[in-house]
Amino acid sequence: MKDVQKHLERAIEINPEFADAHFELALLLVEQENYKKARKHFEKTIEINSNDAKSFFHFALLLQAISESELSREHFLKAIDLDQNFADAYYHLGLLLRDLEEFEEAKNNLEKATDVDQNHTLAYYHLGRLLTDPEDFEQAQKNYLTAIDIDGNFKDAHYYLGKLLKNGVKNDKDGTLVEEPDYKGAQLHFQKTIDISPDFDKAHYNLALVLNAQDDSGNAKTHFEKAIKINSEYAKAHFHLALLLKAEK
Repeated sequence: MKDVQKHLERAIEINPEFADAHFELALLLVEQENYKKARKHFEKTIEINSNDAKSFFHFALLLQAISESELSREHFLKAIDLDQNFADAYYHLGLLLRDLEEFEEAKNNLEKATDVDQNHTLAYYHLGRLLTDPEDFEQAQKNYLTAIDIDGNFKDAHYYLGKLLKNGVKNDKDGTLVEEPDYKGAQLHFQKTIDISPDFDKAHYNLALVLNAQDDSGNAKTHFEKAIKINSEYAKAHFHLALLLKAEK
């Protein structure tokens, strides 16, 4: 990569107004985590070409990485203003707003990402994560299932869908809060998580809980033990295994 950087720097030396060279060099410097120098080249890129959405987008990512959240937001919005079909700009703005705890706007931007790009797996997944209100149960489930439909090996989507189904907290048709756990559905998705990632301690733990809830104490014990083997400091796994052993005796 040293040769790449050398030639990009030489191109800029010959032509200081070469926007594409500044942009490519900025990307390279970001990879090297040389954010201070990368910033200068993004700023120069935008100064030369103020209509390039991708330059504003990548500069926004850099600003997000160095915790300049408000300036990052401004540049994501500028990228979207220049290209209203920029799915990744909506997606990353959504994540930024989530981190700023502006949850409704975060949801709106993640939804916009999925409207623009109906195969944006991560946008569906993170939207599902944000839909935590009982009235949003069905919508959260739908987003997780869409992410899984696009990528059947999306470990975290299976895991969090399993947790959603295990808890089963939702509003019924008249708005009353109810708990209707779907243990079979949760079991399926926790098992799929484990198939993808056998060392996922929390998946073993949660699978053990749903197996125990279905009176399958033998397999529940096995998965509590696996969770503890993977993470010997897993206090909840030790606790629930102790309760299971106590009940057996």
